[in-house]
Formats: sequence, C-alpha cells, structure tokens
Amino acid sequence: MFDRNDNSCVLKSKVISSNFIIFTFFMAFSLVNLSGCSSTNFIQSSSSVPLSDVISEVKDSHQIAAKKQLTLPASVGIVFVHGTGYQHLPDTTLHMAADKLKEQLLANPKFVRSVFVVANDDIKTKTSLLERIKSLYGVDIIVLVSYQQDQRTLQSGMGRLADLTVFGSFLIPAVEIKTATIIDGKVIHIEDNSLMFKANGSDERSETSTSYSMDGIVIEESIKGLLAATANFGKSLSQTITRFEAYNNAHRTIPAQPDQK
Repeated sequence: MFDRNDNSCVLKSKVISSNFIIFTFFMAFSLVNLSGCSSTNFIQSSSSVPLSDVISEVKDSHQIAAKKQLTLPASVGIVFVHGTGYQHLPDTTLHMAADKLKEQLLANPKFVRSVFVVANDDIKTKTSLLERIKSLYGVDIIVLVSYQQDQRTLQSGMGRLADLTVFGSFLIPAVEIKTATIIDGKVIHIEDNSLMFKANGSDERSETSTSYSMDGIVIEESIKGLLAATANFGKSLSQTITRFEAYNNAHRTIPAQPDQK
C-alpha cells in the first residue's frame, strides 16, 4: 500500500536539501563579495620624489644670454630620482634602469664619450647638486630622470568564487594585473645651470595571475614596466640627441667684424 507519511518525508528531505544548496551558494557568493575585493582588487602608485626636493630650479636655456659652449662628445651623468613612500621602487631597480639607459646613450659616440650613473647617496641634498656631481664624476651634462607608475589588479566574481577552492587559488589565472609607467627626463648643462631640453617615455602592459602568485607577479610587472618605459625614454633621447650640437649652434657668439673704411 502507498504510505503517505513516507512520501511526505522524502518530499521534505528534498526541500531541505534544495534549501541547503541555495543557502550554501548564497553564503559563498556573499563571502566572495565581502572578501574578494579587498584581497585581489586594488590600485597602488609609486613615483619619484618631487624634483624640487632634489635640485634647485634651473633656467631655460633660452633665458640665458651668454652661453658657454658644450664640448662634444660630452660626458653625461644619469640621475634617476629615487621614490617615496613604502611602495616606491627600490634603488637596485632604478640602477638597473639607469644602466640600460647608459647603454643606449653610449651608442651615440659622436655626441657622448662617457656615461656615469650617479649614486643615490650623492643626491640626498640639493644644495650645489650640479657642482657636486661635476666634481665627483667630471660630467658636462646631467640627465635627470623621474618616474610615475600605477598598478591595478582586477578579479571577476567568478574568479573570486574559484578562489574558494584550493584548485582555483593555485591554478586558475583569474587576476588581471595592469601596469602603466611614465618616465620624464630633463637634460641639463651643468656649466650654465640650464635646461637644454626634455624627453619622455612610457609603457603599458597587462598580465594575468593566480591569486596565490599575484604578489610576486605584481612586483615582476612593476620592474618590467619601469625598464621598458626607460628604454622607450632612451630611444626618444637618442633620436633628439643631435640637440647637443644644436645647443651650441643656437648660442654661438659671432665675433664682431672690423669696421670697413
């Protein structure tokens, strides 16, 4: 015979199971929304200290009437301005970028005879910075380089849901890392304390990562972005390095001609 009580128990069991599944999914979704954003979605920025903290204001070369001739090929010093805050790029990374720039400049022997990377300890105080660097390194020109870098990570809701499993956290590259880097450079003639010209470089890149390895990938992308942006700056600088010669031509003093009688 048909047992109504048994059928009712089976039906209640199915309802309870369905409600439990819905409740479990709801709780998992809530946990993803509450914890996922704070752990994997963030924006961080890093930049050089303000140039006013490093060097006194220099004049535009066009504002100086009596210019001193620049001897070519010139000796160049690279000053890569250090960062500020706990997220700043380490000095070792900046030195790596400066070394790459050095290689690019030395590829122009007509205009550059030697290049020195100025140690960070030598630019701690801005008082008489140009004279001190000239005395220490014997350079004619300083390339003053500063950087600005922004990084952001983004993980979708499904990616955060996958992180609730060990498999997803370690194996699914559901985190997108975007890095943008800008390099600004000022070329300064030490003898005249004057700004000869400016150049810049940039780099944008995107990479994916698992949540487990995200922190390491963020650091790697930061370094790669800085090196690439510096290389782009070096390319721009090499293309305009003929301005070293133009600098002399623009300010060459024409000797006075004797009166014709």
